[in-house]
Amino acid sequence: MELLTLPARQLSSFGSSGAELLRAALVQQPQEGFAVDAVRLDPGGVIGRHPTRLWQLFLVVSGSGWVTGASGDRRPLRPGEAALWSPGEGHASGSDDGLTAVVVQCRARPLPEEAP
Repeated sequence: MELLTLPARQLSSFGSSGAELLRAALVQQPQEGFAVDAVRLDPGGVIGRHPTRLWQLFLVVSGSGWVTGASGDRRPLRPGEAALWSPGEGHASGSDDGLTAVVVQCRARPLPEEAP
């Protein structure tokens, strides 16, 4: 077993502020581009609007916040709730009170389609 301290870096691109990224995994094979990150948003923190390169799942694990998708409308998220953005979709996220989220990025849709 290895115990690790994940290096954190401040996010400032896309007009982001009060946002910190901890890279939890980056696997080059068998799926190029697969990554798992933890994101911490300070109270009032925001990750500015930008397009995704891959599928991106944003799962809130503590705190609360909001996300936007293609329409730009803010949708609230609480722990256990997630947003899933498709490749190329413009999106943003933020929090009034602070949050921690796990972000999964990959070339294939990370969750099955919802049943009709």
